[in-house]
Amino acid sequence: SFAAHTPHNIKPQIMAGGKNRAMLKNAFKSGKSKAQDAAALAGDAASLARSEALRRLPGRCDSGTGPLLLWGLLHVKIIKCTNLRNLDFNPVNRKEKSDPYVTASIGPTRILKTTVKDNDLNPVYDEEFYIYVAHTTQTIKFKVLDSDDMTADDAIGSYHLDVRELLRLPADEDVEPCEMTRQRSLLRTGVHKEVHLGGKKKNGSLEFYAEFVPKRMLGDTMEVPGAYFSSTEGNDVRFYVNADDDGTSPVVKYGGPDDDAKTYKPGRLWREIYDAWCDARHVIYVVGWSVDVDQHLLRGDEREKASQGHYSSQIGPLLAKKAEEGVLVNLMQWDDFSSNLFNPGGKMGTHDEKTRNFFKSTRVNAEFMATKGDGTNTFLQGESKTMFFTHHQKFIVCDAARKDGSGERELLAFVGGIDITEGRWDNQQHSLFRGLDSTFKGDCYNKCYRFHDKAIGPRQPWHDIHSAVRGPEALDLVRAFRERWLSQAPPDRMSCLMAMESLGFTKHSLANNAGWHCQLSRSIDKRVSEFDRAVYQSWRNVGPDELKPKSAKWVTMDEGHANIARRFDTASDANVSFHRTLDQKKGRDVDKSIELSNIHHIRRAKHFIYIESQYFLSSSHMWTNEKNRSVKCSNLIAIELALKICEKIASGERFAVYILLPMWCEGLPDSDANQEILYWQWSTIEMMYRVVQEAIDERCANSSEHGMEVSDYLNFYCLGNREAKDGTETPTVPVSADEKALAETRRHQIYIHSKFMIVDDEVALIGTANINQRSMDGCRDTEIMMTSWHPDELASEASIAKGDVHGYRLHCWATITNEMLPEFRDPKSIECVRAMNEIAKKNWRRYSAPETTEMDSHLLYPPLEYYGKQGGVRARDDMPHGCFLDTKASVKGKDSRMFPDIILT
Repeated sequence: SFAAHTPHNIKPQIMAGGKNRAMLKNAFKSGKSKAQDAAALAGDAASLARSEALRRLPGRCDSGTGPLLLWGLLHVKIIKCTNLRNLDFNPVNRKEKSDPYVTASIGPTRILKTTVKDNDLNPVYDEEFYIYVAHTTQTIKFKVLDSDDMTADDAIGSYHLDVRELLRLPADEDVEPCEMTRQRSLLRTGVHKEVHLGGKKKNGSLEFYAEFVPKRMLGDTMEVPGAYFSSTEGNDVRFYVNADDDGTSPVVKYGGPDDDAKTYKPGRLWREIYDAWCDARHVIYVVGWSVDVDQHLLRGDEREKASQGHYSSQIGPLLAKKAEEGVLVNLMQWDDFSSNLFNPGGKMGTHDEKTRNFFKSTRVNAEFMATKGDGTNTFLQGESKTMFFTHHQKFIVCDAARKDGSGERELLAFVGGIDITEGRWDNQQHSLFRGLDSTFKGDCYNKCYRFHDKAIGPRQPWHDIHSAVRGPEALDLVRAFRERWLSQAPPDRMSCLMAMESLGFTKHSLANNAGWHCQLSRSIDKRVSEFDRAVYQSWRNVGPDELKPKSAKWVTMDEGHANIARRFDTASDANVSFHRTLDQKKGRDVDKSIELSNIHHIRRAKHFIYIESQYFLSSSHMWTNEKNRSVKCSNLIAIELALKICEKIASGERFAVYILLPMWCEGLPDSDANQEILYWQWSTIEMMYRVVQEAIDERCANSSEHGMEVSDYLNFYCLGNREAKDGTETPTVPVSADEKALAETRRHQIYIHSKFMIVDDEVALIGTANINQRSMDGCRDTEIMMTSWHPDELASEASIAKGDVHGYRLHCWATITNEMLPEFRDPKSIECVRAMNEIAKKNWRRYSAPETTEMDSHLLYPPLEYYGKQGGVRARDDMPHGCFLDTKASVKGKDSRMFPDIILT
């Protein structure tokens, strides 16, 4: 193999001028090395040979030159370029020079992009990047380009860094049979280089620092390191399932030695928001993707009682009333590009025009904000940003009476996936035809089928997750509100912001004894958020000597076409120092800490992970079909989940991942957009099954274990409901084909809108971000998420945590299954996995049967099923023609490329 004959150094593959000229060569030394080289290069050949054992999962490569798994943190600093070629030479205007910027890519995925430096052949960047990686590759490609406004950017030159320079094992480490075991032995390695682009001095040079920190060295802290928001202490956290909870789910006992010391008491989200607004005396901040002023927070007798009292339960009049009382009411809602005076409903139905008109004559400070481009974007890019991407954050902050009965005030905040708009009010009954003329009158919402009259039913049942917090964390939500308001509200509205200190609200004064720790994270960038200046002042610009760990020593490397080439490696697991807490793109600061938080806690997981998400599109760089790996969906969530399972399989440990998704994304399932989303989602799921299957195959080949199945570790589910005709409140007869079909089958998916992850029953991540690139990117949709844990209720190596997060997860499962089984208490166990799958199997039979039966348990098998290595992932065999029930829409979707993938992923 290549590795077996590789001597002390490898000349990296170098490319110049955009030409695809491979220059990877074997560098063989003859005779004796110089004494100084011998010390510097000792052990390189052995380390490189051992690194070949780190071949990628999936798709193990038998060639010594195959891709390797890069799993951890890549820390890169682009320092400067020198004496670049001038591609903009103009004999008329000799001052015209190249406008260079630098990118780095792993395969088809660009992982960084610097500022464009206008008219500069010697640009200094000093831009630092911290990049979580879970990629398979042979090289990291650095490329210097000349930015052009009217034509495609020209390549000045490039350099390929061989990843074997970063993937190094201790010199005395033997090659072991299991790849995941070998990952645990990798050293922390970095290089500092100044290289001639394309191996030619005339192209100019690039100076950079690149360090790889293996996953095992990244620490196991509850707080996500390097994030914009630090964690806060002294909070009181509350969780919610759906906008309302009628208390009919099985009782959940949890906590204590026998896991039965406490009884879980579910919250009622919209009821509690109503009570909080009524009680507010000083401030109410509301942020939403959609706010419908006509909707009621209460239903039934509670709504009737409120209508006769001081405060209506209707959202618009209630907020207007509080503003009239002197409460500062500030509202930020996404301004939908497609809605206007002539089309007030818009394409997305967010009611922004209706809400804008309602609050015009009130004292509510209502601002409607679109996403936008800036000077780093072309005109077309800026317009596309406004047209296709959204402000998707949903949170509320208001003052409230302290729970201790002292009579003092505190801040109460709500954050999660539930908009206060039409179609969102629901409980665990998830009615289809019942209540259409009473509870849901005026709120008969459905976007999954073609309707002549939505009041005919069925309504689209809605499953969602939310949270609330009292304490210092609420101040960080105020800060998030303030930063968006300062960036996008008009100048005459700047005075509408209230200093919380004027109300006596500080992190110290708001702390309570409930003991919860929380950490806020976001997806947002400088174009729509005025980041805190104090954060910038805390950053440090340091050189390579300070970037490396203090204990590590530089070793000079022998590399042609390089002015500087040195390396360090260390087995020290000293914490990574984050010199900045925002990512950057084109020099524009980006907060993408939601993805970082998800990755951090997936990597920390010891026993199990439970996820609910409206979308599941991820890790395109690992998709099976190579032509699709360039799709702009590079977030790491799916591959991190798969690698976590592989790691546990390799070490012979139990682990389980449960993922709850909608049957299809909201919208007509046969539409071109939805079919393409379904196809990208299928690509994601298929990749995960394949990766886990290969880990099982390797485990079985190297141990006495047999009979292991992917479903022992990884399972997807959806929710559905079916109603008999008793109690139907359909006011008219069906007209459209969909109305007639659904009136006959009387079934409907329960739409999963949650954005939610629980890890080991010790930490809950709840917010507005889906698992797709739009939510995780930081430069597409804006999102927010709160991570919560209790330091006295953490998991151990032997067991999951048994505190309030545990109780909440049990309540979630009791709500969707209508069962409280003993197996649920140990979710990593094979018994629990099989119990969940048996419930889903039984419910699927009822849901898909020709005859209609009442369903009080809603967990279902998903429409896609894994049929092993030969059969792959395809529509379940009982789905007619591979289509969703009651439709002619393909379950797998199709790769139509009707839309730019940046919009749909």
